[in-house]
Amino acid sequence: MNLPRLFVFCAVLVTPTLAFASPWVLQPGETALFGRFDFGSADEEFLDSGPAVPFNLNGELRTLGFELGARFGIFKDFEIQLDIPLKLVSYTADPVILIPTEDPDSFDYYQENVLDFSQSKMGVGDIKIAGRWQVFRSQAVGALELRVKTPTGYDPPAGTFGRNPRDAEEFLANVGSFVQPENIQDDVSLGDGQLDVGAAFLFGWALPTRTFIRADIGGDLRIDAGNRFVGGFKLGQFLGDRLLLVAGVGAEIALQEGEVIGVSVAAEDPNLPATEYGGLTNLVLREVRLDKDIVAVSGGAIVRLSKSTEITFDYSRIIHGRNVAEVQTLSIGFGVRVDPPMD
Repeated sequence: MNLPRLFVFCAVLVTPTLAFASPWVLQPGETALFGRFDFGSADEEFLDSGPAVPFNLNGELRTLGFELGARFGIFKDFEIQLDIPLKLVSYTADPVILIPTEDPDSFDYYQENVLDFSQSKMGVGDIKIAGRWQVFRSQAVGALELRVKTPTGYDPPAGTFGRNPRDAEEFLANVGSFVQPENIQDDVSLGDGQLDVGAAFLFGWALPTRTFIRADIGGDLRIDAGNRFVGGFKLGQFLGDRLLLVAGVGAEIALQEGEVIGVSVAAEDPNLPATEYGGLTNLVLREVRLDKDIVAVSGGAIVRLSKSTEITFDYSRIIHGRNVAEVQTLSIGFGVRVDPPMD
């Protein structure tokens, strides 16, 4: 029943491979094609502060995604990247009667009073476009990235019963009209439904020990949400000629508050069974915004099948945050580089 589980696929991954943003940009005429399957799950969420708590009503979040993209070397020291994700997001929870409005012996009682928060959505998520300029290249490399993320017309996130009411007082004053099965809108979305424009500096350093270091720092301007800081750090080590082990940490931190998009309804005790919900006595009302904080860790391996082909395996987990689900994600991907034709 809370907005945090809307935000999925939100671990910050920065990997120096064909398939991800990198300070090592492609050469003119080079193309890198990539795809990635993501399998995510969560049964807890981070609210306004403190440790993660279980979803209400035995809730479980499951996600399945496939991201297809390409990087293109346009001219010397400049490339562009396009990412198109396909997503299936599913949330299941126990049904509950929150505020009975009819005689329990009537024929339509359960149809008119049972609230079922189980939903699923499938479609195209947020499309991302980025351009990168290589500003220096030696043992250490650096690149400036400008990026845009845009939604694709899916239903945007909202409060438990929609974009209205906008505050707890309005909800309590009109609770009977808002708490209706047909008004349920939250729990599942393919993205945050708003435009981001961002910039970042990408830094990489290759060491003689066949170790590399990645560090990124930047931020996003967000239209209906608070602007945010985005950063990450990764460490990688080659083992032999074909295996690269990678581990890292990433963060997104909201710098200001965005607009309220509805009211979230949750139980004071997230373990409260559906049979013990009764009226508004055990409920907590939260004014919901798109702003969120994320700290995520990741680890994985890159297997180079050939000079131009690789397979990636990644595991990531959100370990701390605010207004976000504690999602853990397993990813399997591939990357293929296509060299420019010979003259």
